[in-house]
Amino acid sequence: MKKIILILLLVVGAMGYSQTLDCSKLKNIKAYNPDYPKRTFVIKGATQESYDNGVLQLVWSVKWTADCEYEVTCVKKLAESQMEVGDKIVMTIVSIDDDCFTVKRTFHCKNIPDGDVDPESTFCLAK
Repeated sequence: MKKIILILLLVVGAMGYSQTLDCSKLKNIKAYNPDYPKRTFVIKGATQESYDNGVLQLVWSVKWTADCEYEVTCVKKLAESQMEVGDKIVMTIVSIDDDCFTVKRTFHCKNIPDGDVDPESTFCLAK
């Protein structure tokens, strides 16, 4: 009987265990989207730069709002883009797998002030 209770406690404990994400390693990175490998971004402290084929496109201010959530606000547009200065994206990191991480993005702009949620996107750390 004691063995059954011990096994049940182990199973219930394992089911209740939830892994927390360590997003601290994502605060200063160079990353890319595997679907568009020539599009990269670099986060350095409170700034993010977006590149296309090595050419700087957009500059963003970065504000971490939680351990695994941050906002980027466009502060400079250097090339043709759908994004405009003042547009904001809330990035919520939902999973980390080795050198890749998945985010849920919510876009906020003049035409969509309440936000538009984009399907999850995966990014990988660039070497």
